[in-house]
Amino acid sequence: MNPQQLNRPDWEKLTGEEQHLLFTQILRYFVNPLLPTTEITPVRFTVHGQSIASQTVMIAGQRYIFVPGQSEAQLGYQVTGQEVRLPQLWDDQAVVLEHPDLPERPLTTNQQRERYLMDFTTPPRTVPIHPLLVAQQPLPVGQRSIGLYSPGTDDFSGDVVAFKKVRQAVGNELRHAPRAINTPEMSVYFVPTVVLDEYQLRIAQPLPPMALTRELAKQGFSVLSPDEYEYVVSGGEPTLFPWGNKTLDQLPPVLPNRFGIRFSARQYTAEMTTDPLTWRGGWPVSGGRKNVEVQLPFSAFYDSGRLPGLGDMPLPQQVYHQVIRVSFEDDNI
Repeated sequence: MNPQQLNRPDWEKLTGEEQHLLFTQILRYFVNPLLPTTEITPVRFTVHGQSIASQTVMIAGQRYIFVPGQSEAQLGYQVTGQEVRLPQLWDDQAVVLEHPDLPERPLTTNQQRERYLMDFTTPPRTVPIHPLLVAQQPLPVGQRSIGLYSPGTDDFSGDVVAFKKVRQAVGNELRHAPRAINTPEMSVYFVPTVVLDEYQLRIAQPLPPMALTRELAKQGFSVLSPDEYEYVVSGGEPTLFPWGNKTLDQLPPVLPNRFGIRFSARQYTAEMTTDPLTWRGGWPVSGGRKNVEVQLPFSAFYDSGRLPGLGDMPLPQQVYHQVIRVSFEDDNI
């Protein structure tokens, strides 16, 4: 396997057959062999006229998409000066925007607006990003998927240790799927798959972020790092928002994404990263009455500098995307 072929633009030059061959090798060497892999299929995503071909797979009942790496990914947001002159972005009418940390200074000049964007986005930088397998759908921080279960046959494949704990907690009730089961120790959820009488088994336990990452690591998973989050959400594009530099009159339910990964456009959703002190997305740091306040949290580069639930910020829905990092020893990515 040539690691460089897993990076853009080399990946995009490959034929569908070559991509498929490399993808099957990734699954062989980087996915926990105890986890069932099914439905390996090619896929193509097009956002705003830009198209990228990739591969998808179901791992233990959850769909993952291959995101090619980039040896020199441009992250962070560089204010160009164009954004501060967009009336739609700033709502140049009744409400005066104030910097939440400098409330005595209304942001009325272009220089003040640039300061606002720079204060709440990460600085421009160039970083290496490893190729990734990213779960298409996020999970609430309180939940994790442990494998596939068939109540008719009582067969399970996945995290056997976690399944043993589930069995001890719920006993024969497990075969009553798809009804959710609640116990003092945990809650068990059954997510249907395309296979009849087969469910993705999820458990809900109140685990701190670091404990959750340790549990995920036992199955070979991680969560997005802060840099990986910016790369995946932005699709490798430097625009302020995933859809460009302007605001939208109405946000879609799911943010447009060139890699096909789903990120909620619902306000107050914060993404957990590998850094327990760094959460992405979230909530507007100021009043949230102007377009720029409402929509800036959906920028890939938004950084509120706040932790969820601390201070006067509301507690957002906390989610994470499971990932498998494709990293080679002695590679130069």
